Amino acid sequence: MSVDFQSRLLYTQKSAAVINEQEPVSVSSTIYAIRFMYPGATQHTTSRLRITCTYRDNDQFEAHAGVIERWSDKGWLLMDDYTDDVLAFHSEDEFRKRMHDYAHAFIMGIPLTAIDKGYVPDTIPPSTPRKSTPKRLFDFETKETPKPEKIKQTPKDNYDTGSSKNDDDDDDDLDWL
Repeated sequence: MSVDFQSRLLYTQKSAAVINEQEPVSVSSTIYAIRFMYPGATQHTTSRLRITCTYRDNDQFEAHAGVIERWSDKGWLLMDDYTDDVLAFHSEDEFRKRMHDYAHAFIMGIPLTAIDKGYVPDTIPPSTPRKSTPKRLFDFETKETPKPEKIKQTPKDNYDTGSSKNDDDDDDDLDWL
């Protein structure tokens, strides 16, 4: 299963920004050459994969954001982004590896548990489940709405036939032009 997906690290770029003295934020962008073969295919597909990780690594590692993109003839296409637990990893390498595993699972269409034996999906319901009813219940009225009275109107013709009582020709007002 995993033999059908191969990758090779091409390069990594890193940058750091300081929001304030206590909160430096790091960003890394890693480019991989990937090669994979879909079931039933006769040739491998090759592409590039870019994984961008945003994190803090002060007292403890905090994964803040991750983006997985795949190169195509249309440029970089977003595959997925990391929106999970901030404290799920101990290092940038662990964070990047999980993002790489996400890409592998997505491209090959196989569960992440088949690739990453350390991945445990959320199977326990959250401690505070969502409310099944809205905060405010709406009380819909059952009264019948009175029907509006029909008012007879004679159809008006918007076209001026010159038969108005006022013989004022509208062109007279255009003398100032």
